[in-house]
Amino acid sequence: MPRPPAVITGVGIVSPIGIGHEAFFDALMNRTSGIRSLKDRTDDEAKPSDGDPADGVWIGAPIVDFQAKQFVRPRKALKVMCREIQTAFASAQLAVAHAGLDDDLPASDGGAVAPQRLGTVYGGEIYFNPPTELLESIRRCVDENGDVRAGRFGEAARKEVVPLWMLKYLPNMPACQVGISINSQGPNNSLVLGDISGPAALLEGCSYLDRGIADISMVGATGTRIASMRMAYTGDLPTVNRGEHAVSDASRPFDPRATGVVGGEGAASVIIETDRHAHDRGANVLARILGVASRFAPTAAMRGFDRDNSLNPNQSRNAASAIRSAIEAALGQADVSASDVAVVVSHAMGDRQVDAGEAEAFRQCDISAPVLPVIASVGHTGAASGMMEIATGTLILANKQIPPALHATLDADVKLSAKATDLEAGVVLVVTHTTEGSATAVVLGK
Repeated sequence: MPRPPAVITGVGIVSPIGIGHEAFFDALMNRTSGIRSLKDRTDDEAKPSDGDPADGVWIGAPIVDFQAKQFVRPRKALKVMCREIQTAFASAQLAVAHAGLDDDLPASDGGAVAPQRLGTVYGGEIYFNPPTELLESIRRCVDENGDVRAGRFGEAARKEVVPLWMLKYLPNMPACQVGISINSQGPNNSLVLGDISGPAALLEGCSYLDRGIADISMVGATGTRIASMRMAYTGDLPTVNRGEHAVSDASRPFDPRATGVVGGEGAASVIIETDRHAHDRGANVLARILGVASRFAPTAAMRGFDRDNSLNPNQSRNAASAIRSAIEAALGQADVSASDVAVVVSHAMGDRQVDAGEAEAFRQCDISAPVLPVIASVGHTGAASGMMEIATGTLILANKQIPPALHATLDADVKLSAKATDLEAGVVLVVTHTTEGSATAVVLGK
């Protein structure tokens, strides 16, 4: 039986190719890449030295010239927000404006949105502080011979870590800070589930509406793979070697010769409402959430405790089974078939094992629609990636246009979206998955 559809009425995006839904979608339509040398980044994180090549970990998709103070009120709250919380907060404010709720949020008793009927749920991950933040503590650990004495760090750091320092990096703080800003007194939750954190948050937000404990919810996710401490750990996915490709073309989902994954950063938020609530306030419905499914089937890497990041063709990170199950369940909820899918918003990332699993799942589900891999343009944004893909699917429906894939001429195992086309009929399928074997599928319709 089809589930009663929730609707999406606002989208906010902070991304390497644009801030705001219009800039983001225009960039996709124009095949804009956000991949560049991290020498261009404008935050306080690690940059390559002048002699370092623009390759490997020094390629990424940073959000350049992001000014959190344009979005965060009161500004003193910035003191307890790391960059990922700031981008989440900004994406939420943009979603509020897109949904036409500027005059109604923060919610108030007697207002158009009741605080007790307003939920908030965000997907996130572990947030790391920039090394520069504890630079003096690190320096105190270096002895007179230049050797690092790790045992000194605890005492040294106590002199710098203030009581509110931890609030900047807790994974539940995006939902907390956004919830406070919109006066959400309904259900509030945070989910830390890797790449699928955003779609899982959407499933949670829809459950609030389905259970009748909220009429409207803010749902989002934020993440990064180019924070300095995250860059220090690259054991889960292969690091890119761009070879003959330009830096802007280094992220190559579905390329049979791809060498690895390019990191990025970003945040996305959506406003979801019951159909009745949206109708009663005269909201512009961007998309209907026809089906949402989450499935798990452990990959060979998960079963064997194998975190090797090689491109060995043994398919150890292939999540085809979980992806297939999620797609079948979501299509069943939506009461549509594979032939009704007009476009797939993909989670392929340039890891040949991961991408092969997705392509295999599409074959098993008889999906022949064109595929749009967003990570080609914005890099892998960690916990934000799935929500950015949902936002992309929503904007495809809202604009009635399917953007072209950045690298549409690849000899790939899937049919890439070769050129911009009008969306005349059908549904949008959004697929996200992890190397452990979690997968989500979201079916969006007009």
